[in-house]
Amino acid sequence: MPATEAPNLPVHLKVRYEQSDIRAPQVLLTGLGILVCTWILVAALYLFYAFLTRHRIATTRAAPVRAEGQILVPPEPRLEVAPRKDLAALRALEDEQLNGYHWADKQAGTVTIPIERAMELIAQRGIPPQQNWSSFNLPVPLAGSRRTGFEGKVEPEPPQ
Repeated sequence: MPATEAPNLPVHLKVRYEQSDIRAPQVLLTGLGILVCTWILVAALYLFYAFLTRHRIATTRAAPVRAEGQILVPPEPRLEVAPRKDLAALRALEDEQLNGYHWADKQAGTVTIPIERAMELIAQRGIPPQQNWSSFNLPVPLAGSRRTGFEGKVEPEPPQ
């Protein structure tokens, strides 16, 4: 574009732009300062960590020596080494309890029977009536022992 056409371009007075470039030495010094401060902090943290490690080693008692041939078992709850295998063993035990005959109380002559058989017997015979319900007393709940936020706001259900 020739130099004579430049003054004819529209000029917007509200549009502004930077008249000069950034100063490279100040940018480089700022970056170098940030880098130096970062390395100083890393060195300080390393020295502090080394101090804490030495302090912990100096103040902590040594672990008890394990007796030879003795296996120390950690306290409960222990981590599961093979959770799928443990779950399969638990389900097998539960299935065996549900589907097998076992003594519940050998002295009293009480046994457990498979659940399928128990359901068949209940379907054939029905549930036997319970005896002596008059002596079966439930504790009376304490009034006001638990607040729900609906006290005095909800009407009781009408009797049917």
